Amino acid sequence: MLWLYIISVFSRQIDVQISYIDAPLINIHWCSDTVLALTSKGSVYRSDDRGRQWVKMSEIFHRKALVELEDSDERVGIVNNLVPSPLDKKLVIFTGTDSIAWISVDCGKTISVINSGKQLREFSFHPTEKDWILATSWKRCGSDELLQTNNPCVSVKEVLLSEDSGITWHTLATYINQFSWGAKTEKQFKYTPKKRIYVSYDPQGKGHQSLSSWNIDQNLYYSDDFFQTRQLVVKSGSKFLLSEKYLFVAQVTSTYTQEVSLLVADTQWINEFSVVDADSKLLEHSYHILDTSQNQVFMVVNHLKPSSLIGVIYISDSTGTRYMRSLENAVRLEQGAEFYRVQGLEGIYLANIYAEEQSKIYEQQILDSKTQGFGGGGSGFKDEDLKKYKQTKITFDKGATWVNLKAPTIDSEGRPINCTRCYLHLHLGQSFYQYAPIYSQANSIGLIIATGSIGKYLSYKQNQVNTYLSRDGGLTWSEIRKGSYIYEISNHGGLIIMSQDQESTNQFVYTWNEGLDWNIYTFVDEKIDVQNIITEPHNKATRFISYGSTTVESNGIQSEQGILATIDLDDLHQRDCIGQDIAGEKNSDYELWTPSGIVQPDCLFGKKVTYIRRKREAACYNPDELERIVSEVPCPCTQEDYECDVGFQYENQQCVPINPDNLGVPAQCHDYYIIKSGYTKLAGNICQGGLEYVGIKVSCPGNNGILNWIIFAAFLGLFYWCYQNQAKLLELYQGKSQNELPTKSKEEKLLEQIKQKQNQFKPIDLEDNENKQQYQEFDEDLLDVDKEEPKDADELI
Repeated sequence: MLWLYIISVFSRQIDVQISYIDAPLINIHWCSDTVLALTSKGSVYRSDDRGRQWVKMSEIFHRKALVELEDSDERVGIVNNLVPSPLDKKLVIFTGTDSIAWISVDCGKTISVINSGKQLREFSFHPTEKDWILATSWKRCGSDELLQTNNPCVSVKEVLLSEDSGITWHTLATYINQFSWGAKTEKQFKYTPKKRIYVSYDPQGKGHQSLSSWNIDQNLYYSDDFFQTRQLVVKSGSKFLLSEKYLFVAQVTSTYTQEVSLLVADTQWINEFSVVDADSKLLEHSYHILDTSQNQVFMVVNHLKPSSLIGVIYISDSTGTRYMRSLENAVRLEQGAEFYRVQGLEGIYLANIYAEEQSKIYEQQILDSKTQGFGGGGSGFKDEDLKKYKQTKITFDKGATWVNLKAPTIDSEGRPINCTRCYLHLHLGQSFYQYAPIYSQANSIGLIIATGSIGKYLSYKQNQVNTYLSRDGGLTWSEIRKGSYIYEISNHGGLIIMSQDQESTNQFVYTWNEGLDWNIYTFVDEKIDVQNIITEPHNKATRFISYGSTTVESNGIQSEQGILATIDLDDLHQRDCIGQDIAGEKNSDYELWTPSGIVQPDCLFGKKVTYIRRKREAACYNPDELERIVSEVPCPCTQEDYECDVGFQYENQQCVPINPDNLGVPAQCHDYYIIKSGYTKLAGNICQGGLEYVGIKVSCPGNNGILNWIIFAAFLGLFYWCYQNQAKLLELYQGKSQNELPTKSKEEKLLEQIKQKQNQFKPIDLEDNENKQQYQEFDEDLLDVDKEEPKDADELI
């Protein structure tokens, strides 16, 4: 039965097409003008006109599967996932609930059956060879293969290969854990054979296979001939992650304690692995690589226990082998951490942490349970309790320093937000509460939208969660709507559309000026639960698809029905923006914008980059092609361009030795050694001149007798004096730098004074405001002004 009901709505120059489908949407894929949608009931819908009209395809899938299997099972034909090829958006695999899958080379116009005799999962297309596909399958008790060979009943995971787009398959290895093609990009294939495949597995595996823990018997291998032969890469290399530059391998060191070590190699030299060098010698239960952009790695490490909620975020140098602590008490997830990279801007990241005081209690509770063999006493608390103490931090220098988010001083209705010692905290990833995650785009430079709350900790209460926007890469924020919304950005940031997602609604709102003014539109009669709003890839057009669900009742039985709303704003006839060639001038719709750091207002990550973008108040339509970067010049180095070197940690706004004894003469000393300054320039930072930190080169004792010892003692004393007086030296240097600056114009001096006046603004203390309830509602525990504020501070399992 084709259950698809379409309603057209034309009003106020907005074209809305409403389509009712059999269940809520769980996946959607754009081929171009053709769109594929998958529902929770396993039905596939297809649209050839960018979502205006949809055709249900379930009968086609069902019929082709029945013919292939000669079976009348009703579940044959149910699809559970869409897997598009990275080479060709029209090439899509549809995975099934039985041993059947399907493949289409024309975005669902024609469908072919994949029948390997096994239930295939984890499909992976080759990055350059269109017809080569890897997939996994679990051999189950009762499978034909096991029955024919009279093998005992075991469950085993295997990896299979097809070289003909899924027509035929053969097994490469069994008892596997992970697999991957040998390269991620076409560039890597310049030094990597096209047939290379990495697989971690146990070649001597027996009995039932389990993936629930680290397995010391699993090794990492590669093969360049589809596993006719194989080469050992890392013994006990149970899991791995391949990025564009690095190959990371988790090597199991103890099955009993479930400890692992992390190895890393350049993808060009996979026989030269190094053990990751970090500041900590604590136990390491798991790693998760968070980001590998600009040849530098963020990873979160779990030091406490396998299921710990708390992790430590580390940042690497440019080699990917040496790691420094970047952020303590990070919020760990099953697949990583609450961590986000701002798209389109270098060096800006956000992360959620647990408050320092509660984190210490949690960590001590785990340590007590290890030493005492039980829950650590009654002073601790459960995992769910810890989640009440989340806080959001942001870095503008790629993890060297993390700071709180400045809370806006007025709300979206123009009323003052009077909350002292309060900060803005954001929902960085979707959670059980399903608040919309933080969102940014590379072609909407500087814009970030997120849901969150203002207070001491992140709130999950609906009456305290609102929607916020930053247009300067996270430096400042404004509340744009009361309540939680799901959102989408289009037209290079020129158009934002949102809809409420925590309560049923029949409206969406849109703005042409980044939230200064909103237009409200009712797009459907009955209220529905909106799941998401999306636009086509590249986010340049003015057509959106909003999807959600509603409850219907039939014969006294209630069920969820899916709904698709295609929203077309093309006919609003917004005028075209003008003046791109004279950006910054009065008659132009465009401005020149430079991302800001904390120390240097016009510099970020060691350089001043000037972009063209539309002025906020210019309600006009951007062209599809919009040139962005105008200029890029290095800045003088400041404290913001450095991070703590390996063996040092950030404490009291300076880098101090973790172990001062390590500053002495190394055990193996040849000719000379270096006494570190404690600082190292951020990887990828291009600042020049200005503040410089250099180590002291000292000859090894014994090279020149007592004279060298005297020189060594003098240098060591000088270093110790400099270390004790870092703050004074930095203040002296900054004062000198200010004196050397060229004379400022009147306009520059005036702007500087205005900024200083703005920074001097002090919000009114909420406790002194007799009418606090009429402004904004806060928990009492969020306003704990008497207590001291806490100090700032693809997983391989």
